[in-house]
Amino acid sequence: MRVLFLADLDLSLPGGVETHVRELARQLGARGHTIDVFGRPRTLEGCTMVDRIEVSRYDIVHYQGGPWPARLEPGPRHLRTLHFCVAAKMEVYVRMGRLRTLANLANWHAVAEERRGCRRSGRVIAVSEGLRRDFARWHGLDPVRSRVIPNGVSFAPPRQGHEALRARYGIANHSPVLLTIGRDDFVKGYGLLASAWARAGATRRGAVWVTAGGAAPHRAPGRVITGPVPHHEVIDWIHASDLGALPSYYEGCGVALLEMLAAGLPALAHDVGIAPEVIRDPAVGRILPPTVAAWADAIPSALVRRPAPRAPALGPEFGWPAIAARVDEVYREVVGSEAP
Repeated sequence: MRVLFLADLDLSLPGGVETHVRELARQLGARGHTIDVFGRPRTLEGCTMVDRIEVSRYDIVHYQGGPWPARLEPGPRHLRTLHFCVAAKMEVYVRMGRLRTLANLANWHAVAEERRGCRRSGRVIAVSEGLRRDFARWHGLDPVRSRVIPNGVSFAPPRQGHEALRARYGIANHSPVLLTIGRDDFVKGYGLLASAWARAGATRRGAVWVTAGGAAPHRAPGRVITGPVPHHEVIDWIHASDLGALPSYYEGCGVALLEMLAAGLPALAHDVGIAPEVIRDPAVGRILPPTVAAWADAIPSALVRRPAPRAPALGPEFGWPAIAARVDEVYREVVGSEAP
């Protein structure tokens, strides 16, 4: 089957959607499909990139993100994956009193595109049950035409031992490490976590909060921001850490959380994205209310040095081969429904 991914994003970045597109393209290719990607950069290892949309060449056109091409009319073999709901995020912000979100024209453009996308023909995949509910509530998405297929994880082992990795960043081997992953954006909740971290007095116990990512490297007592790093180094940090944190106020899925759990790293999170679907056991982690007090209370007891290696807290159904098989099934349903 020939498939075109519409992903007008910078796929060289280590973000969740970008990782999803890269890994899904590679896994579907391994299943025998021909996958072309309309996106950026012009060349990307393991992916076939194209700079033109020639719909007639493909059995499936799969929209993954970025602007919808202006002259592309949706057809019966078009499929879209929903990764995030801006309307739901804006609701969370307004409820928090962050009214500036209402003055951001980019948000309103994104909401309008979400609504248009739900009105276009074709099947829909949502990366969490919560996200499917958001699109049904805000944009009238018919659950009958949608399927929930989460983001996948690689279950990859670390490429570097945790002692060597910590030494590179000047972190003592005995220090407990709290890990967050991704950019410093308000929606990620790092401001809340910073207040909780200070209130918990974690640095007085020698603990270090590491962010794998961020705009630029930064160091302070009890705090390390790596700056942009390749995905394999994010995996290294997950294995080298003792507690994961997802203090986001809103998530469509939460790839960082899935990768933490796949490496057996216990995690604290809010009731966002896929978190309530995968954190159901205290040994795996805890769902916290989005308050400084709740995080400051939870961090001291949860942040302890943990032995490695650790058993995965997710099953193989979250591995990329299994996720690609489920997407492949949707493709065959779409093509089969058009057969004479």
